[in-house]
Amino acid sequence: MVKLTEDMVKSLENEIVFLATASKDGIPNVSAMRAVKVLDAEKGIILIADNYMNKTLKNILENPKVALTTANCREMPYQYKGIAEYYTEGKYLKIAEEVDKALKPDLKPKGAVVIKITEIYNLKSGPDAGKLIAKDE
Repeated sequence: MVKLTEDMVKSLENEIVFLATASKDGIPNVSAMRAVKVLDAEKGIILIADNYMNKTLKNILENPKVALTTANCREMPYQYKGIAEYYTEGKYLKIAEEVDKALKPDLKPKGAVVIKITEIYNLKSGPDAGKLIAKDE
């Protein structure tokens, strides 16, 4: 189980998050996300509200492996890798609606992407660059 620290949670929820996906053919895509909530720091589970996803959503449905980092990667130099699931109803959509409402009251999500973080890597330059920090066992 990959645990997110308090600082990681703050960064993911308060910074722009860059979400990288790839199609089933391996064509990459990266998008900036703002509507992010950590659902369970102990288990490394986060939610991203789908407000405007097009290629990102298509990729997630074809290939659920994703990577993300925050715009604040100098202070929080982490790359998170995980597996995404997409929801268009139920409790995750309700949470996405709450996340959107806090950001912009008239925004309504199409769905919710729930990501289980399976690995965390160091992004800081130097001898530990790219070093695995945590991994699901």
